Amino acid sequence: MTDLWVFLHVVGVASFLLFHGVQIWALFAIPPAFPDREKMFDRAEQSRMAGTPMYVSLGALTLFGVIAGIDGSWFSRGWWLWGAIVVLLATTGAMSAMAGPYMRSIREATTRWADGTYPMSDADLETLVRGPRGRAIAATGMAGLAFLLWLMVYKPGA
Repeated sequence: MTDLWVFLHVVGVASFLLFHGVQIWALFAIPPAFPDREKMFDRAEQSRMAGTPMYVSLGALTLFGVIAGIDGSWFSRGWWLWGAIVVLLATTGAMSAMAGPYMRSIREATTRWADGTYPMSDADLETLVRGPRGRAIAATGMAGLAFLLWLMVYKPGA
């Protein structure tokens, strides 16, 4: 059964990366869309819409990874699986804390008020989207993913 759980875990990983790829695309597609607020809002909204299936995939990859770890007795064979769980939780927490508020602020700044104005000036919006936050978000995710892949491939401590 372990092979089935590993297979389902890998399907969860692939699904997660697919839906998360939409969010990464949106993150990098927003700055070039400036000053077109409608286009920027659409890209931020596409990122939001990919969130639910991404988190469902994250749940599946976690569930099946833990089941595979139990079935394969990997929790007692070194620290790599425990480390992967910690890295996954830490990366998820950091990404949620960084990316969620950032994309929310983009959506809010590009939503037109009833009087036809926007809640953020063009200069402030440009500073927001051209600042370092997008790259910091991407770097955090890439570092977490690279470390997870290293743990999965090399299984240190096993």
